[in-house]
Amino acid sequence: MDKKVLAGVGIGGVIALVLGGKAVASHVAAKEVDKAISEVSEFVEIDYKKVEQSIIGRGTTVKDVVMTPVGSDEPIKVNEVVLYDYDQKDNVPTYMNFALKGVSMDLAGLEENGANLAELGYEGDLSGDFATEYAYDEENRTIRLKKMEMGADDLGSIEMNMSLANISLDEDAIASLPFSLFGAEFQDAKIVYKDDSFVERILESGAKAEGISVKEAKEALIEDLEAESGELPEDFVREMSDFIKDPDSFTLTFSPEEPVPLGSFLQVGSNEDIIELLNVEFDS
Repeated sequence: MDKKVLAGVGIGGVIALVLGGKAVASHVAAKEVDKAISEVSEFVEIDYKKVEQSIIGRGTTVKDVVMTPVGSDEPIKVNEVVLYDYDQKDNVPTYMNFALKGVSMDLAGLEENGANLAELGYEGDLSGDFATEYAYDEENRTIRLKKMEMGADDLGSIEMNMSLANISLDEDAIASLPFSLFGAEFQDAKIVYKDDSFVERILESGAKAEGISVKEAKEALIEDLEAESGELPEDFVREMSDFIKDPDSFTLTFSPEEPVPLGSFLQVGSNEDIIELLNVEFDS
C-alpha cells in the first residue's frame, strides 16, 4: 500500500479513536452529571442538552444548561458549564477549577437589582461569565483562592485571589460554615475591577438627578472624599480621585505583615484601622 495511503489510514484511525473515546467518556460523564444534579434537586432544578468529556485534559463541558431555583419561576441560562479539573479527599473537595460561560438572566427576574440596572439604561437579558479555581493544602491547613472572576457585558468585571491559613476542610467544618471560619487567618488578597460603562452610568444618573453635569458630579464626589481624608491615607484619596475622574479600573491589594485572624475584623473600628491592619493599597 502507498505510504501516503498508509499515513491517511493512520491519521483517520487516530481521529476515529479520539472521537470514539470521547463519545464513551461523554457517556460516563453524563451519568456523573445526572448523579450530581440529583443530589441538589431539592434546591434547584437543572436541565441540560449535552455533556462532552475531553480525553486530552480539557475536562467536562455541560452545554445549554437551565437552572431554576426551587420556588422560583425565573430560570438562569448558561451556555456552558466547564469543569476543567476536580479532586477530593474523604468527600471534601480539595481542588476545583470550573467556569460558567454565557450566563444569561432576565433583568425583570432580578427584582430590585434589575430595576436599579434598568434605571441606568440596561435592558433585556444580562449576559456574563464566571470562573473560579481554588486549592486546599491539608498538610499546611491553607486554602488558596487562585482566582474568582466574574463579568458582564456593558457592566464590567472583577477578579480576586485570596489566601487563608489555619483552615480545616473536614466534613464537620464544612457543615458548620461560616462559624468554622472564625479561627482562620487572612494572609493576602488582591482585587482588580475593570469598568465597562457601569460607573459612568451611575455618575450620569446621579448628575441628572441633581440637575448638574457629570463633570460637576465628579468634582462634588472628589470634594466629599477630600473632606473625609482624615480617615484615609493621602495616597488612597489621590488614587480614588483619579478613578472618579476616569473610571477605567482599579486594584486593591491586601498584604498584612502577619496573618490576621478573621475574628479581628469584628474589632476594627474605622476604615483607617482596616487599611493599617491589612496594609491595603489602592491603585487606579
